[in-house]
Amino acid sequence: MKFAAHRNSKTLVGHYLDDMSNVDGAAVFLGLEPRRDLTEDFRSASMKRNPDLQHSLPRKCLDDLRQRRDFTDLGEQIDNLSDQIMATITEKGRQELKAQRRYVYDQRQKLINEELANYRMTQRRVHTTQCGVDDQGEWHRSYFDRVVRRMVPERDRLARTLPLAVPLRSPEGISALRDLIALRTNDSRVAYQEALQPIGGRCPVPTCSQEMKE
Repeated sequence: MKFAAHRNSKTLVGHYLDDMSNVDGAAVFLGLEPRRDLTEDFRSASMKRNPDLQHSLPRKCLDDLRQRRDFTDLGEQIDNLSDQIMATITEKGRQELKAQRRYVYDQRQKLINEELANYRMTQRRVHTTQCGVDDQGEWHRSYFDRVVRRMVPERDRLARTLPLAVPLRSPEGISALRDLIALRTNDSRVAYQEALQPIGGRCPVPTCSQEMKE
């Protein structure tokens, strides 16, 4: 901060340092080999993506925008400039008026783009899951349905059994307890789909059968 002539202490943190630290504090303290992949899982899991994102304004939003005063004013300017272009005799005058009309067109498109951006900010993803229709308002819920449910059957069952108001000794309660114990005792370093579970410590693919100790 001193040699960069930062007068505000927030400049370094807000504009120069990364949001996520790559320093392995535990390894530095214990004198171990530091890890360099501390943020890889976090970066991949926090990628926000909505495959259903709207690429254009819905008809109702576009009609509402066309009724706004600022939008209609720009439309009137475009019509007036078009009439002037038709009435102008000189080529130079036409080019100047066309440039003005192009600018007004851009301003009107800017209003549409701003309205689309505002609509996307509030757009929620609704899709069908194994439990019915789910409104995906946050990335981690969508990530859970896309990835975790398929890879970890215990978490899939817990997502359905934990919200139930049933006795602990009921079949659902016993199932939830078994899944919780399985998550606590199983090796969580690697998650396999059911068809890809190792058989006898080896790859289940007949042409492979490689030993899978790690």
